[in-house]
Amino acid sequence: MQIKALTKSIRKLLASGYYNTIPDDDLLERQRYKLFFIFSASGFLICLAESFHAISFDTAYTRLATGLQLFSITFLLNYLALQRHGKLRIAYIIGILTAFFCIHLFNYYYGGIRNSGNFYYSVIIITTFMLLGRTEGLLMMGLSIVNQIYFYYVSPDPGFVWNILEGNQSDINQDFLFSTVMAVLAISALSSSLGSSKNIVIEKITEARNTLADKNRELSKLSLVASKTDSAVIIADNNCNTLWVNEGFERLTSYTLAELKGICPDTLLHGDKTDFNTVKEMHKAVQSGQPFSCELEQYKKDGSTFWSSLTLTPILDEAGDVIKVISLQTDITERKTAENQIKTYLKDLEKTNKELDEFAYVVSHDLKAPLHAISALTTWIEDDMQGKFSDETSANFNIIKNRVVRMEDLINGLLEFARANHGTSERVTINMNEFIKEMIEFVDIPTNCLIKIPAPLPTITGDSIKLQQIFTNLISNAIKYNDKDKMYITISVTDTESSWEFSIRDNGPGIDPRFHEKIFVIFQTLTPRDTLESTGVGLAIVKKIIEEEGGKVWIDSQTGHGADFRFTWPKKPRTFVYKYNGPATYFQ
Repeated sequence: MQIKALTKSIRKLLASGYYNTIPDDDLLERQRYKLFFIFSASGFLICLAESFHAISFDTAYTRLATGLQLFSITFLLNYLALQRHGKLRIAYIIGILTAFFCIHLFNYYYGGIRNSGNFYYSVIIITTFMLLGRTEGLLMMGLSIVNQIYFYYVSPDPGFVWNILEGNQSDINQDFLFSTVMAVLAISALSSSLGSSKNIVIEKITEARNTLADKNRELSKLSLVASKTDSAVIIADNNCNTLWVNEGFERLTSYTLAELKGICPDTLLHGDKTDFNTVKEMHKAVQSGQPFSCELEQYKKDGSTFWSSLTLTPILDEAGDVIKVISLQTDITERKTAENQIKTYLKDLEKTNKELDEFAYVVSHDLKAPLHAISALTTWIEDDMQGKFSDETSANFNIIKNRVVRMEDLINGLLEFARANHGTSERVTINMNEFIKEMIEFVDIPTNCLIKIPAPLPTITGDSIKLQQIFTNLISNAIKYNDKDKMYITISVTDTESSWEFSIRDNGPGIDPRFHEKIFVIFQTLTPRDTLESTGVGLAIVKKIIEEEGGKVWIDSQTGHGADFRFTWPKKPRTFVYKYNGPATYFQ
């Protein structure tokens, strides 16, 4: 009768508080709340009883008694506060930590590691697992072990840990009896709550309910998406007979569900241009329960064809047999048309490149031949008329020979510019420190020229031949046009977000800003060719290569202050993209 009355009182107390706001179908949270109530009530009563127990030994231990009474008040206030803020997890944590620190305080006055109250740690650990979960339970278990290890080492220090029971065997026995009984009662209460509420079963039921609700919501969304999506969706049975098609399929093929229902889509969608080898592989994969993806040319109701990106996904039963097949088709006719045009353009481009190579050979051979003849004739005439030419005639012959050499250099420069960045190159990893060292050895560096690299250069990816052309031309120009007795060339690099920015700076005469654009134009030179022989092709080649790679090149210079040639080299190669409804473009 007393137990029934107590149970009735507890239910009444629970119903009057926050417990009544927990939904009836949230069985798991209701059981946890009941457990929290039992835990808080037990903690309150145990702390209160232990405080009077401590005073009964010696009035000098009123500090311990006061601490225990504060802990008992904390249990009570935490439970009452929950009724207002409603944050269950915070209340659970506060209650568990209060119990933990309460036992921690016990240990300083009841012998540390020998304190019988350490039995209560098992109560705290079990409660933590049940209220907060596995991770927090393991954490509390580890914290309890660490606490015990701590008191194992500090217990022998009588100035740090006391034992108010020491020397009185009767009191020790009484303390063990009290602590053991209270711990057993607390564990029994928790076990009773766990057994009666069947938390594991309730949690599974709650998870199943939530999962089912989530699946129903997702199913509703998928149903709406399948119905309204622009892609064509077909659901067929295991014999390929159509069960359902969406509006997207009707828009794509002009066939309605009524026309297709109960028959295989292949009979209407496939024709002479359809690749039946792919269709055969598709059916074979689906029948074996494997998904299949392909691109297939099919037919609309009016007889016109379209290309589709087709994905078939078989739905299996528990035995692994195919019961349904879902087909998803996306119209890719525009892309396939563009791809076919690109193939045609590439074929024409290969033909054009081949013709350009042949033209380059003709130019190289047919234009150089007369120059060689002129050079040979002038040499023969000079040999025949040796000593008979006037100074003016000899000078004119020298001009003819120089003009022949210049013309041949211009032809070679033109061919070199036409072939710059010609064809597909291989990108490799390049250590720029080693690369520049090899370049310096390759270029004819005069003894009065010093090349400085202030900081280590990075390792980049690119075509080593193109980079060799760039650095060869820039370093050679820095030397060729330098008017100083001691020449200095500084090579450095800056890391930007998407590229490397290289700098080749010299201490030469500099270039007026008015000519910064002109120097990158083919055959343009700032120095008269009679003063300094140059084809004016080198910087044009540099500009062409860099811009084809997606970078840019410029010069920072003032007259009399040297020149700083800078260019960027992208970290990622530029990719060619053909737009069917627009011009071809590049992107990084």
